[in-house]
Amino acid sequence: MTAEEDQEIRKRAAECGKTVSGFLRAAALGKKVNSLTDDRVLKEVMRLGALQKKLFIDGKRVGDREYAEVLIAITEYHRALLSRLMAD
Repeated sequence: MTAEEDQEIRKRAAECGKTVSGFLRAAALGKKVNSLTDDRVLKEVMRLGALQKKLFIDGKRVGDREYAEVLIAITEYHRALLSRLMAD
C-alpha cells in the first residue's frame, strides 16, 4: 500500500467516524460506510422540515401555498438524500 492510499483510507475512516480497521472491515463485508457528514446533513434536513411544519401549524397558515411548497421541497430533498445514502 502506498503512503497516499494509507492517507486516503485513514481520511475516509475518520469521515465515517470509524477506526481504520472498522472501516476496512465494513467495506470488506459490503456494509454501508456512510460519511458522518451525510448523516449530519440528513438530520439537519429532518430538523428543518420539523421546524417548517411547526411554523406552518402554529401560524395557522394551513392555506398558505408558500409554506406548503417549502415543506414539500424539504420533504422531497430528504427523500432524495435518504435514497442516495441507501444506494451507496
